[in-house]
Amino acid sequence: MRVPFHSLGLSQIISYGLLFYIFAQLKAPLALAIGTSEEQVLAAVTGALLVQALLAPLLGSWSDKYGALWVMTRGLFLGGIGMAMLPLGHSIWWLWLCMLPVGFGFAMSTYEVAFIAAVQLDEARARRHISYITFYGGVASTVTWLAVAPLLSYFGLATTCYSVATILILASFRLAQLFRTYGGGTVQSGTPTAPFNWQALSRSERYAMFLLGLGGALEYLAFASASMLWITWFTLLYGDASLAVMLAALYGPFQVVGRAIEMRFGHRFDARLTGLIAFCCGPISLMLVQVDTLACAILGMILFGMGHGVLTVSFGYVTNMYFRAEIYGRAKGWITTPRAFGIAIGPSVGGLLFAQGASVLFTVLTCLMIISALTFAALFLTKTRPDITPASK
Repeated sequence: MRVPFHSLGLSQIISYGLLFYIFAQLKAPLALAIGTSEEQVLAAVTGALLVQALLAPLLGSWSDKYGALWVMTRGLFLGGIGMAMLPLGHSIWWLWLCMLPVGFGFAMSTYEVAFIAAVQLDEARARRHISYITFYGGVASTVTWLAVAPLLSYFGLATTCYSVATILILASFRLAQLFRTYGGGTVQSGTPTAPFNWQALSRSERYAMFLLGLGGALEYLAFASASMLWITWFTLLYGDASLAVMLAALYGPFQVVGRAIEMRFGHRFDARLTGLIAFCCGPISLMLVQVDTLACAILGMILFGMGHGVLTVSFGYVTNMYFRAEIYGRAKGWITTPRAFGIAIGPSVGGLLFAQGASVLFTVLTCLMIISALTFAALFLTKTRPDITPASK
């Protein structure tokens, strides 16, 4: 079967970019329109992202039963509705109401569900297809920030939100076409859903679920905190908002570079090893961006992008090293729960830490990344599936 990874990849630019990264730029005009603070807007974003943590096990179950493409179709549509609602009200309660469909949309359409689709449609080449999907998703932040800035500047908040909503809904229609063509899930195939419960899991599967959940939660907490504050930090450091946007947007393309390297050479190595190497880039990048030198800022963002780019592939494929396609969705759902909680509270935690001082923020984020790396390294103590080799295509 020819996996539609190009369409799945484009969906990640759209969903991750327009339902997550966009709030790095929308938080200021939204706060102004509502008459509240940016911290309050970020709190609402956190509330929306918490939906993913609450829904992840259910979404994993739906993906196994109905198909991941079925879930993504509805997610993109809901996200579009939420973004279209944003300009229609001017109060904090309206913002929180709009964040509900945005949160559902984000939970149902981003990487975790796209990875399930890749495994369901072609498990034998899942690592390669996951790399392709993340290759596209790697530029989500850059494409979003560079495209949204002129939209906001020339057309304002309302037109920007309506444009974003249109793109999300059109993407939903495209995935609906793919679902009709490729299907997925046990309901369509007419086969019974494989049993999945804690007692039925092997010791290695239980350890893997715990370690991947904890490691992902800490890494994504640090990632989300930093992502929402790069523009703020570089504006403070260099006093130039345009330069800050350009520097913040750098890590997107270099996520793609990291994933291109993973696609070209990663299959030769255990995905746990490439992930551990990628983890080292995080703390180094955080140290570099604190140096008041443009070259260090550029290098720091390059490493931040490359490291997280490879880690996204690693977290996606390493799960498949322990859980077969029939139960991958539900396993991924439970693993995603703490990770989604981390990414949800990241913007608020980052804002609170930054208010205490930049040094406090970077120290805490560095510690989180180091602990996450050690947790991920513990996976080497667990056995992978007997039918899969660690260095696998």
